[in-house]
Amino acid sequence: KERGVQMKTVLIVDDNLKNLDLFKDFVESWGYMTITAQQGKDAICFAEQYLPDIILLDVMLPGMSGYEVCRELKENPKTQHIPVVMITVLNDIADRIHGYKIGADQFLVKPVDYNELHAILGSLFGKKSMYDEMESRWTVIESLNILLKQILPPESVIMADRKFHYCRKLCDYLNLSKNETEQGLLLVRIQDIIATLCKQKGSTPEEEMDFLEPLKMEKWAKYLLLYIRNYLSGVDENLQRKIRECHLEKLAGISFVLDRYGSILVSENGDDNKALLKLRQESSQYAYPDDVVRLLEQIVNDELFMKSLKDK
Repeated sequence: KERGVQMKTVLIVDDNLKNLDLFKDFVESWGYMTITAQQGKDAICFAEQYLPDIILLDVMLPGMSGYEVCRELKENPKTQHIPVVMITVLNDIADRIHGYKIGADQFLVKPVDYNELHAILGSLFGKKSMYDEMESRWTVIESLNILLKQILPPESVIMADRKFHYCRKLCDYLNLSKNETEQGLLLVRIQDIIATLCKQKGSTPEEEMDFLEPLKMEKWAKYLLLYIRNYLSGVDENLQRKIRECHLEKLAGISFVLDRYGSILVSENGDDNKALLKLRQESSQYAYPDDVVRLLEQIVNDELFMKSLKDK
């Protein structure tokens, strides 16, 4: 191991001790560190504890099969991004399809060609290094939270945090996926930044969307921002089609209602009761997404009720 260089680690899982030692000898001869396990439960425990760079996972394990182990690893936020190479005596396409569906990254068929394994490890290590250097969407959201607290006055931070909180609740109640929820929360923060820039510079939201252009999120975020901006005057068919193609329909409804509620809340000096009444009136007049409006009303009223109990 070179000074200052972190060696790559491979978790090898096989119930056959002879196979395990053979894999271990080859992998270590290529300059990698190894961790070994003979049972599925141990593999999951070691993966969480050591966070290896790659997992070599035998399909045929006692008790908990390799497929079950792979599924648990890919459903766990701590280990879901670790590449899994499944090793099997089976060469049936149906078994491979099943493995890929639960998140396996590669398959090797026994008897293993170790030159092939060496090449696969090199390729997966390269992809894993690229992923490790990327920022997660949630990290970006947290960074924006810190930034907004530094640039907004305290009363504006309170309003922004309430809208952020309501967005999380709406996404949860409407069963949006983790990806959709993160998109919604990120959009709330982007809207706050754009609104701040517009207020400071006297510009329009369209003019302040330029900072999104170098980002991958620019495509879906810009569609949603334009949807919100044009809802009351009428969203053209081209934008509606793009929203559908990106599967953003639910998120578009949530984002618009939250944007309107946030604006009304500011105009009503943070009075939720008055803001809800005005939102309901507008909803009847302009046909806002009824399910989102009713759910937001329920969420806000439930929290107001709980607050009144605490204040007694």
